[in-house]
Parts: sequence; structure tokens; C-alpha cells
Amino acid sequence: MKTGSNILLAVLMVCAMLFAGACTAGEGGENPFVAGAFDKAKIDAAIASADTIKPVEGVTGIIVPHHLLAADLIARGFRAASAGSYDRIVMLAPDHFRAVSGGFGTTRAGFETVYGAVETDTAAVEELAGGNALMEMRGNLSHEHGVVALMPFVKHFFPDTPVVALIAAIDTTPDQWRAMAASLRSVVTEKTLVVQSTDFSHYLPLDQAVLRDQESLGVIAANDPEQVPPLIQPDHLDTKAGLYIQMRLQREIFSSHPVVIANSNSAEYSGIAENTTSYVTAVYLRDAEAGTSLVPDDQRVVYFGGDVLLGRYLTPVLLEEGAREAVTQKILAVTHGRPLIINLEGVILDEPVAGLWDDAHLMLRELAVPVLKDIGVVAASLANNHSRDLGIVGFDETRRILRGAGIIPLEHGKDADTGAVRVTAANYIAGRDSEPALYRNPQDSGAVCNLDAAPPLVAFMHWGREYTSEAGSKERETARVLAGCGVQVIVGAHSHQASVRVDNVPGQAVSMVYSLGNLLFDQSMDKSTSALLEVRVFGSGTVFTRLIGLPNLFRFGNAHMRAETVE
Repeated sequence: MKTGSNILLAVLMVCAMLFAGACTAGEGGENPFVAGAFDKAKIDAAIASADTIKPVEGVTGIIVPHHLLAADLIARGFRAASAGSYDRIVMLAPDHFRAVSGGFGTTRAGFETVYGAVETDTAAVEELAGGNALMEMRGNLSHEHGVVALMPFVKHFFPDTPVVALIAAIDTTPDQWRAMAASLRSVVTEKTLVVQSTDFSHYLPLDQAVLRDQESLGVIAANDPEQVPPLIQPDHLDTKAGLYIQMRLQREIFSSHPVVIANSNSAEYSGIAENTTSYVTAVYLRDAEAGTSLVPDDQRVVYFGGDVLLGRYLTPVLLEEGAREAVTQKILAVTHGRPLIINLEGVILDEPVAGLWDDAHLMLRELAVPVLKDIGVVAASLANNHSRDLGIVGFDETRRILRGAGIIPLEHGKDADTGAVRVTAANYIAGRDSEPALYRNPQDSGAVCNLDAAPPLVAFMHWGREYTSEAGSKERETARVLAGCGVQVIVGAHSHQASVRVDNVPGQAVSMVYSLGNLLFDQSMDKSTSALLEVRVFGSGTVFTRLIGLPNLFRFGNAHMRAETVE
């Protein structure tokens, strides 16, 4: 358990009726949550705790808490963004004390911190507020801890960057969020950092808070602002307006991708599990791959890759040392050697087999196993239409060789513990001798309900139509069945074409990626695409998923061979 302040938690519980207006702090009035922002030792310690975070280029926005019990997570977000140089910071915070009604508030006033004054970008404030019926000008926002708690971190990490602080009334509507997002385009430039000040689940017991957090993480992963309105305020978070506006700006101005680098709860600091507040720290990046270097020690990460066939027409690439190294390094640049789980489309044998058909899915151990080990494969799904191409003998040999290499063979209808997650695999595509390992109907996946697998559980599916990137009705119904069995993440293979987004199973706290396309497979056409799925597992068991695109590695490897030949 983290060391924290039980006194602060007690104050929070006393103010549990905050959103009903029972606790008030007028402009300039006293707010117990502001005091911590002026405790220099506390802020110094929080900033020092983030020293292990390596700042990355291309950060366009962050989500951080404002509850200073989690000051370390505030520092984590600001530290991640600190490699950037920004013209201004636009801060989005909730109006905890109903200072404004039915709209948004801002101020021309600056902010005092333990490190000195933070200036307000008054020109930007005037441009935003001028003639804008949504905006209310306040004399100051010194009462609002959603803003004040973050200012020392602004001053430390961005000492010369002015701010535009906005507070959103709790009764604003989705139409008002859309209008404000449009208005902000006048002051949010390519060099603006958008800071969303948000505490997530409020006042719930820990087990319920974890469920709400998983739903919120799914919305962030989908990166679709129109999934924000159905969230419940404050069960999910304290400002739906802030999250909606952040997501709109990140999509429409920056084309940025979110990565969540913390999900925690006040119970982890205080030990009080009956009435909690939860926290999310997220970073928006122009380049999704850059986020792979943001992996703090308090989370585990595993990657899923698509179809792998380490033979046939890919063989020349793998035999040429330079090309093979180039291909494997492309994968490792994303995974950094962390565990990787793939769909192995074929049979591995010790020796060649005479008389096979030309396109046989055969791999030789001496070539395939070193490549699998080089890219960090810890488990390989055999729940597909080619793992039994050489009958049960070939299937058994493949399992033997994988196990001998320390790689878990994932079999149809079974589950395995891969460390960070438990994985169950299933096949819906018929192949040679696949009848014993084949589901046909969505309801067949209900067999997952009978597995004794601890969460988080990932379903690795072999399904769908080739050269499609979106799930059909059969796959969506199957996903609903899997969600009902407690699966938290659903990821697919077979189609040879990677999906471009993470979806949510309707009404469930479950993320789904229909297809990862090809990882290492001998198809060069444009419609053969590739992505890795990153799955982050936090201490409470919540997960965050995101897609990271890869080039067609078959084409990439062949291009490397041609370049070496020319040289």
C-alpha cells in the first residue's frame, strides 16, 4: 500500500455530496483541496517520484488527476510531456463548486505557486471569451482545486508557458461540449498542450470503482468522443465535458493517439476501500509508437501480433542476415523485447517433407524458432486453419518444438497463463483436419464460461473474412458471448488486414480488435496490413489496449535485400 494521507481522504468523504452542492468554496473562499498545492515538500517529492519517466517528443495532450493524494501521477503526466516546447497550455477542469452555471468559466488572472507565478495568456482568453455566450469571465479561479492543484507542476515543467484555464459546469450538455471544442480551435495550435484535469470514479467501493474505470479506459482506448455522453458523472469521472473536448481536439487538430500510463485508486494510498476516488494518467501522442517507452514499473505490458508464417516465400528474407535483422528490429522497436503472443499459421518440423503442395504452411525449426525467440514470442496460437495441415502428427510436432523453445502453444478451447494475462484461443475457420478444433456458431464460444482462468482474460480469435478490417455480425455476436463469460480483451487474426481502431463490446467493459492482420507473412499486396496490440495491465487488474501500426514486413524485408544487393 502506498503511503498517503488518511486525513485528506476523510475530508473527501465528508464532501461526498460535492456535486449536489453540499460543499462550497466561493471565489477566493477556502477549499481544503487547494492547500496541498502550496506544500512545497509534497510537490517536490511528487516531482522526484517521476524521475524514472523518460519524456517523449510529440505529446499534444495529457490527462492527470487533481486530487493531490495522487500527486505522483500528476507529476508522471507532466514529466512525460516535458520534452515539448509549447506556446500555451489549455487546461480543462471541472467546476466543483458551481461557480458557473450551464457553461464554462475562465479568468484573466494568473496563479501563484510554490515555484513562482504562472501567467495567463490574456490575449488567448480574450479571443476565446469575446462574444462567446458559453463563456463566463471570473475574477480568479483560486478556489478551484481542479486548476490550482496542477499549477505548481505547470511552473516546474514549463516555467515560461502561459495558460488558459477553463472550468466546465457540471450541467453542461453534449451540444455545449461540441460548441466549446469548436471555439477552442482558435487558441489551440500545433504548439499547444491540452491538459485535462480529471479525477475518475468517485465515492464508490473499490470493486465498483474498478469496473467503472475499465469502462472509462475502454472509451479512452476507442478514442471516440461520442462514447463519452453515456458515461455517468461522477461514477465514471468528474468532468465528461473535459474528456469530450480533449478527445475532439486530439482527433481533429493533432490526429493523436492516447496511451494510459497510470490507473490507480485512493484505496492504494490510504487503505480505505469503502469510498474511493480513482485516477488515470494518459498521454496523447502524434506517434503511437513513441508511447512504448512510457512503461512505468507499476504495470505489465504484453503485445499481440497477427499471422506468422516463417517459411514459404518469406524464407529468403529470413535467411539473409541483414534483412532478417531489419525485420526483427522493426518489431522490437515497438515491443522493446516485452512478451509477444502471435498467431502461428502452420506447422513447424525438424526436417523438410518431400512431395508437399507448393503453398504448404511448413516452417523448419532451425529457421523458425530463432526468429520467434528473437522477437520475444512467449505464446503462439495454434487455433487456426493451418496448424493441422500435416495432420495430428504435424500438430503434435509443432507443440513439441514450441514447448522445447519455451513457447506456450495456445490450443483451441483451452487457456494458458502467459504472465501478464491469461489467454484462451478459438478457431472459427475450417482447414485440413480442423474439425476437432473448430467453432461454427457464436454461442460455441460460451465454452469460455467453463474455463478456470483468473482475470484479466484475453480471447485470441481466428475468425472473420479475409481482407476485411472490421467485424461482421457473426464476430460481434461472438464478442458479446465472450464478454458474458468474463473476457476483458478480444483480439482477432486471420483476415490479413489490420483493424485501425479499438472497439468496445456494447454494454460491456470489454475492448475488441477484430484483426491484427499479418505480422510476418509472405503477402505483399497493399491490402495486407499489420498492427500490434499493446495490452497494459494495472495493479487493480484493469487493462488498457491500443493499436500500433507496422509496415508490411514482407515488403520491408525484400526491399532491404534489394538495397543491400545494389550496395
